[in-house]
Amino acid sequence: MASLLSDLLACLGSDRVLTDAMTLAPLLLDNRGRWQGRALCAVFPSTTEEVSEIMRIACRHNALVFAQGGNTGNAAAATPVVNDTDVSRTVLLSTTRLRRIEKIDTVNDSVVVQAGVPVAAVRETAALQKRLFALSLASDGTATVGGVLATNAGGVHVLRYGNARDLCLGLEVVLCDGRVLDLMRGLRKDNTGYDLKSLFIGSEGTLGIITKAVLKLYPLPASRKVLWLSLDSLRKIEPLFCAFQKQAGHALSAFEIVHQTPLQRVAQVFPEKVKKIDTHSPWSVLVELSYSDTQDETQSADLLESLLEGLLEQGIITDTVLSQSEIQCEALWAVREAVPEAHKKTGGNVKHDISVPRSRLAEFVEQTNAALAKRFSWIEPSVFGHFGDGNLHYNMGVVPGQDPRLCFAFEKEINAIVYEHVARFNGSVAAEHGIGRMKRDLIEQTKPADELQLMRKLKRIFDPDNRLNPGCVALKLILLRSAKKNEDVSPFSESHFRCICRSRPVERLRDAYC
Repeated sequence: MASLLSDLLACLGSDRVLTDAMTLAPLLLDNRGRWQGRALCAVFPSTTEEVSEIMRIACRHNALVFAQGGNTGNAAAATPVVNDTDVSRTVLLSTTRLRRIEKIDTVNDSVVVQAGVPVAAVRETAALQKRLFALSLASDGTATVGGVLATNAGGVHVLRYGNARDLCLGLEVVLCDGRVLDLMRGLRKDNTGYDLKSLFIGSEGTLGIITKAVLKLYPLPASRKVLWLSLDSLRKIEPLFCAFQKQAGHALSAFEIVHQTPLQRVAQVFPEKVKKIDTHSPWSVLVELSYSDTQDETQSADLLESLLEGLLEQGIITDTVLSQSEIQCEALWAVREAVPEAHKKTGGNVKHDISVPRSRLAEFVEQTNAALAKRFSWIEPSVFGHFGDGNLHYNMGVVPGQDPRLCFAFEKEINAIVYEHVARFNGSVAAEHGIGRMKRDLIEQTKPADELQLMRKLKRIFDPDNRLNPGCVALKLILLRSAKKNEDVSPFSESHFRCICRSRPVERLRDAYC
């Protein structure tokens, strides 16, 4: 009788089925280095048909399949974390050989791409046709189209262009049984039934495997201006944003905030990047303005100068750096994009990817900072993010001179305080990084019961055998299946779940499965 491995080898050949431990190692470790996965093998299909056949093979052998793009996610959603008995039936499916950019339609302003194409490659190809693919994030050289759609990634231009979901016009998805769902019509308006496409965007590989997409393009801006503004108080962020929104309108494409701490970390690690910037200011804002033609920029120049003079006179900003060339634009963006790497090189911190209404963002930061400082004398907030969509990377490190590992020793308590305040401000515990494995407990704690029940029902419809990315997002369903694998248990039986919990603590159940 053929084995799982022999069937996969027959489908793809030995060069695209990897079993060597050394070769597999980097694929099995999550991007943040906190979750170590295990698998029988990694497979590298190059067509939708091959992905379909892999899923049919997985069904025959009762295998688990974890889809992975560039492995750049921050929630361990693409890491095959399984128990000892499941390693021999676990397959990591990499989409990185699905790399064709198939078609650009400059009238419909769309591009058809396979899921393994890096985001940066889509943007570069579109630019050759004088079109813009607007998704932009620090990892877009390696992050793939399938990955950013599976996580509904945001990036720095969400303010003007929206999340990945807003930039997607169509999908091709392979379902758990190998069927191929063609949602590739690429229409901008289609009211015929339910929007199935949106179910898969943000599902983190738990409902189906994205193999192809139709992505939205825009006319390529003729020029842009980037400004680095210094503020002495976060309370001034709101009038600053409103002033730019009123003045610039649709030209306002990014509005990023950076706290003093991460900026000084950048200065420590990459001093050449911050030569023209006031690194001692409590807060900084990076603003990008994009213009459809040079005439728009010329007409806006005087207005922009007048706006900046007014902001300085009112004391809303204390200093400004205005780009005069594309090289200077890139240099200012490089400061903002260096923040995560600077954190990593200076000891790291406890990370939170949260969102709150932007009208309450300053209040959230003040109150949460105060609550954390009251509990931990050594804590050092390090905050940056996308004010335009209320998304903060609200990170907690340790003041200089103290052991950087302190923050990780108290991570659970720090998280509890942060997420308590997120809930108080009607925010979200996962703004753009997703739930993955890192936050699957939190979704149980923060989502209403009816909403969770509907999510589990969708999972049962699309993946009744829990074959696709088990352990990600839907915690309670996973616990039930791991506790009694051979028993047909409905994941919607709350009384049964409580019974299991009484006999085995939830934490132990999770650990047993992982």
